Amino acid sequence: MAAAMRSPGSWLDESVKKEGLEARKLEQDWDITTEAQDAEHKKINGPVVRTRFPPEPNGYLHIGHAKSMNMNFSLAFEKLGVPPENRETVFRFDDTNPDAESTEFIDNIREDVQWMGWKPTKTTFASDLFPKLHALAVKLVEKGACYVCYQTSEEIEVCREVAKKHAQARSRGLSQGDPEWPEGSPLSPYRDTSPAENLRLFEDMRKGKMREGECCLRMKMDMTSSNMNLFDQVAYRIKYTPHPHTGPGWVIYPTYDFTHCIQDSLEHVDFSICTLEFETRRESYYWLLDALDLYKPMVYEMSRLNIEYVVLSKRKLIQLVTSGFVRGWDDPRMPTIKGLRRRGYTADALNRFCSDIGVTRNENLIEYVWLHSFRLVSFFRFILLSINIANHHYRILHVLDTPAWKKFYARS
Repeated sequence: MAAAMRSPGSWLDESVKKEGLEARKLEQDWDITTEAQDAEHKKINGPVVRTRFPPEPNGYLHIGHAKSMNMNFSLAFEKLGVPPENRETVFRFDDTNPDAESTEFIDNIREDVQWMGWKPTKTTFASDLFPKLHALAVKLVEKGACYVCYQTSEEIEVCREVAKKHAQARSRGLSQGDPEWPEGSPLSPYRDTSPAENLRLFEDMRKGKMREGECCLRMKMDMTSSNMNLFDQVAYRIKYTPHPHTGPGWVIYPTYDFTHCIQDSLEHVDFSICTLEFETRRESYYWLLDALDLYKPMVYEMSRLNIEYVVLSKRKLIQLVTSGFVRGWDDPRMPTIKGLRRRGYTADALNRFCSDIGVTRNENLIEYVWLHSFRLVSFFRFILLSINIANHHYRILHVLDTPAWKKFYARS
């Protein structure tokens, strides 16, 4: 069957309502699987539909991650109409940046997933795939789809700015040679290095012959695209930092953009679910899988969780911790799962909150009182239990019988 006649998710059984998690279709056919890839995927997965929950171990999980867990372990399958016996979720650590990761974060993330009550099919680490990822990078170099680049990060950014200006000019109907065409070249001067020379240089990177930051391995994507995520992304960089999970065996590390789509494919994930800020990465996700001729999962983006008066940016949360504004990641003032737990929230309350707000592709802002109401329900359920033990339950029952609490207590 011709690729043009096929569609994303062609391997899925007709009983799976894939329209429940459909999003933007690519202009290219990069997201289309072959019949052979479909057959292999069906042989491996059978009737199972698989998702994944892939946190980066560079901090503690927060309430936004609770929403992602609820989606990947439960709500996605409800939207797809998948029966419980055919549901699988992989719990994966996207641990590709040893400078920001630690065993503390790994251990606490694992503990939070367990406390929230979710049971993954298996737990995996991106770092366990480092040998396979390196082999795939070598494959790309051999076919001329990757090159070693000596540009600094500032020089790369200058080229990307030129590429953006060229894209804007093309959108206005201009072409190269027109008087108003922006000056400069978006291409790295190292882009046309031969595959043989790039193989030698990449091997030198792996052996530790280069200084940290001296060069990187970039994918030869499309510098004429209007999508800046196709501007020759970095695939590998040099870091002389021992990895918290695999140890000191590597001095080159793959980037998140290189790793996560490949691991989705190798783990035969059916639906790769992320938040909307990754929506423009859809092209680069599928470009790489297509270049490597790998199976291509379906991708779905949902809106981030935004709550009034609550900081959910991990970068800002890290700053609060490292600057000493709070007493740690589990400070009750923090929106982390451990902080919320210390504040009196139960796992059941957090999961019910996430189910209650649901999932949408529209930007949203949740009122803080909505989250707070679930803490109060948890609190009064605890009081109810305690007073029942003391055989004085009639007093609290009178409070819960008021109209305001009937609504909240019914949710519990």
